[in-house]
Amino acid sequence: MELVDRRLGSDFNKKEAMAMINVALLCTNVTSNLRPSMSSVVSMLDGRTVVPEFVSDSNEVMDEKKLEVMRQHYYQKEANKISKSQTQSQSLLNDSQCIASSASNLYPIQSDSSYWEETN
Repeated sequence: MELVDRRLGSDFNKKEAMAMINVALLCTNVTSNLRPSMSSVVSMLDGRTVVPEFVSDSNEVMDEKKLEVMRQHYYQKEANKISKSQTQSQSLLNDSQCIASSASNLYPIQSDSSYWEETN
């Protein structure tokens, strides 16, 4: 009852207040598939469905640890993908510079050749 707004004083339905608090707690579950659907929430708040008692599960802590491990795994995977992409880009750049350098060596143009006269 400490969660109820003090401005209400004692003028509220304690059963309804507990139902709202329990629904709110159910909606904050760490695991998304354990949270109630919106239609279930509306049904519980309307009183058409019984609100299950919220029980804090110690497995939620483990679930949060698992989520963090998964996040780190995918962050690392993304970082590796970016690093690999940068390495490939650098390799392509080096290859193109090497090809350009090789091409100029294959067909050297001498300054006294007739090539320069034809291009003018």
